[in-house]
Amino acid sequence: MNSKPVFSQIIAYILAFVLPPLIIGAMAIAFSFSALMHGSPEHFSTQGVNFPSYDRSKQTAVILVSNEGTEITDLLVPYEIFSASGKFNVYTVAPERQISPLNGGVDIIPHFSFAEFERNVGTNPDLIVIPAVHNWQNPALINWIIEHHNDKNTILSICEGARLLAATGLLENHQATTHGLAIGSLMKQYPNTDWVKDVKYIDDGNIITSPGIITGAMNGSLHTLEKLAGTSVARKVAQKLHYPLTDSAKFESPSLKLKDSLWLLTAAYQWHKQNIGVFLNDGIGEINLTAVLDTYPQSFTAKTISIAPERKVIHSQYGLNLVPRHDFATATKLDRLLVLDNQPHLDLETWARSKYDLEPESLSSLSKDDDRFIFDNVLQDLARRENKPLAEIVAKTLEYPVDSTNLEGTGIPIWLFLKPLAIALASVTAIAIILNKKYVSISEYFESVSKIEVTEEHKL
Repeated sequence: MNSKPVFSQIIAYILAFVLPPLIIGAMAIAFSFSALMHGSPEHFSTQGVNFPSYDRSKQTAVILVSNEGTEITDLLVPYEIFSASGKFNVYTVAPERQISPLNGGVDIIPHFSFAEFERNVGTNPDLIVIPAVHNWQNPALINWIIEHHNDKNTILSICEGARLLAATGLLENHQATTHGLAIGSLMKQYPNTDWVKDVKYIDDGNIITSPGIITGAMNGSLHTLEKLAGTSVARKVAQKLHYPLTDSAKFESPSLKLKDSLWLLTAAYQWHKQNIGVFLNDGIGEINLTAVLDTYPQSFTAKTISIAPERKVIHSQYGLNLVPRHDFATATKLDRLLVLDNQPHLDLETWARSKYDLEPESLSSLSKDDDRFIFDNVLQDLARRENKPLAEIVAKTLEYPVDSTNLEGTGIPIWLFLKPLAIALASVTAIAIILNKKYVSISEYFESVSKIEVTEEHKL
C-alpha cells in the first residue's frame, strides 16, 4: 500500500481544520481594529464658529489636536479637568482649524489653528497637553511643541502622546512612562529615555508623562492640576468627578494574558455589532461622552454613532466644538440610543420611537449608584449586556484598574468557540467530499486502463 496518498489526505484534513478559521478570524480582527480608528469626517465649514475668549488673569492650557485623528479620552478628560478647575483658559489647538476626527464616531473643530493661536493669544501656554495622535511624526506638531516649550511652562503627555513628545527630543535623559502595551517599542526606539512601568505618572521637572488611557488621563491631569493650581483645587475637581485622588503614584499596569484572548476571539467571531446611538446636545459632559465612545467600541461588540437633530456644531459644557457624524435624516439602524444627561428630549424620543421603536436610555440609568466614576458605570453595563471577562479585558486595554469596578455579569460565552469550530468542521467536510471525488475518479481511470490492457492482450 502506498502511504503517500494517505499522508497527503491527513495533511489536507489538518489544514482544512486549522486554516479557514484562522484566515476568517484574522480578516475579521483586522476589520474590527480598523473600525476603532478615527475615520474620515465629511466636510464641515468652520464659518460662524467663534473663537473662545481669553482671560489674562488665568493660566493658559493648550491641548494639541491632530487634524488626522486624536484619542478621544486623552483629549476630553484633561479638557474637562482643567476647565472645571476655573483656573485656566483651556484651548484645543491644531495645525489647521478644520473638522478633525476623534475615535468613537465624533469629530471636533479645534478652537484655534497654530497661526490663529499666535494672533489671538500670542503668549506661550503655561501648560501643553499632548494626547495620543494618529500621526505622531507630524512635523507641524513636533515643531510647535519645540517652539513653545521653555523652562517656565509644563508639558503633560497622556498615553501614547509620549510618542509625539519623544519625537521632539525633549524626553532625552528624562524619565517617562506611557501605555503599558507601547512601552516596549518606545524603549527600543528611544533608548536615551528612562522608561518606567507601573506608575500613574512620572513628574520629571517640568515634563510630566502618564500611562494608558483612563489612568493616565485622570491621574496625570489631576496631578498636573495639583502642581499648577494647588491641592485643594485638584481635590475639589476629583470629588466632582467621583474619582479617587491618592497621594501614591504607584500603579500596577494591567497586562494581557492568555485568558484575555477572549478579546481577540470576540473581534474575530462576533460579526454582528450593535449600533449604539449617542445623542449630542449643547452642554454635554466631556468625560460622560468619552466614557461611552471609548469603552463600547473597545469591546468589539458595538459601534457608537453620534447623532443630533442637525449636523451642526454642538458645544460641550466647557465649550468644545463637537460635530456629530449623523443627523436624524442620515442615521443608520440603531439597536440602542443613549442620552448623556437627565434632561427630557421630546424631539429625540418622538424620532426614536417612530423610526426605530426605541426608548432612549439615560446614562445615569446604567447604575443606581450616583457616586461611582462614570467609566465604572459603562463597564458595568458592558459586563451585564455581554459578559464580565470581556468587560475586564476592555478595562485593561483602557489601563483602568478593574479591581475597583466590582463588575457583575455572565462568564465566557461558549458560542464564541462554537463558531470557529463550525467553520473548521464545514471546511473538513468540504475537503472530504473533494478528496473522495478525486480518488473515485482515479480508481475509475485505472479500472478503464486495465480493461484496455486486457482487451489488447486478448487480441494478441
